[in-house]
Amino acid sequence: MTALSAIYGPTASGKTALAIELAQATGAAILNADSMQVYADLRIVTARPSEAEEAAAEHRLYGIRSGRDPFSVARWVALVKAEIAALAPRPVILVGGTGLYLKALYEGLSEIPEPETAVRNAAQARLDALGLAGFRAEVVARDPGTPDSVIDPQRLLRSWAVQEATGRALSAWQGERVGGLGPFPVFDLAPDRDDLRARINQRFGMMLEAGALAEVAVLAAQGLPLHLPIMRAVGVPELLSVLNGERDQAEATERACAASRQYAKRQLTWGRNQLNHAIKFQNYPMKTSFIENIKADILSVIG
Repeated sequence: MTALSAIYGPTASGKTALAIELAQATGAAILNADSMQVYADLRIVTARPSEAEEAAAEHRLYGIRSGRDPFSVARWVALVKAEIAALAPRPVILVGGTGLYLKALYEGLSEIPEPETAVRNAAQARLDALGLAGFRAEVVARDPGTPDSVIDPQRLLRSWAVQEATGRALSAWQGERVGGLGPFPVFDLAPDRDDLRARINQRFGMMLEAGALAEVAVLAAQGLPLHLPIMRAVGVPELLSVLNGERDQAEATERACAASRQYAKRQLTWGRNQLNHAIKFQNYPMKTSFIENIKADILSVIG
């Protein structure tokens, strides 16, 4: 029996259902590896496991934080390590589409000093003054090692603040990793693109039927700053535009599905380029018989 394994894949690829069947077969606990599903505010829009799914197998680290409290890779890694220790010798299956989380747990984290509040506030003030494009240009000028993929305001703010506080570029800190738990089996799901697109479109309609718009209305009532990660979760800006009278639900749905498809494309690219050590399942039809074969293959590895 493998004590630790992980299932990675794009949104709507069936990770939750597969993980539940694997957990039932092995007695494993399922630990969340999705950066949006840590928040309690959005069960529907972030496709967090339903109450029925959570009852079918033990799930941990889902819905544990308020959206007011931005989460980080380091905090997730610390919580996962604590859960693994508490559950031992019971096996654990990590499940999610946040590749950065899995990479950090596998390879380790850099011991980057946390900037003080005054420095973080200065970074935010600089972002406000320059706008996102200008601020990113400044971050790249200060740290040429900044990857092209870093466009998220939270990551840019952290880069600026770390360099301001330490006098050393974030990319230099990130080159020094400690505390990784790898190697452990990682299974990278990359289903047929057409099947995945159809599943994404279908699922957003199901989210609306389940009350996604009302869920976002409750979130909006909190008056949270728009730069917080939870306010930029796929589907939230689009549904906020409906609530604000900026577009009708049909147009918002089309935009949300397009955003979700783009997100899935980025996740697929990340898995292909970053998870070189993973066991890969690629271009398979999202049909029961194929999923059963994948489950059998995974069980042959994790026991």
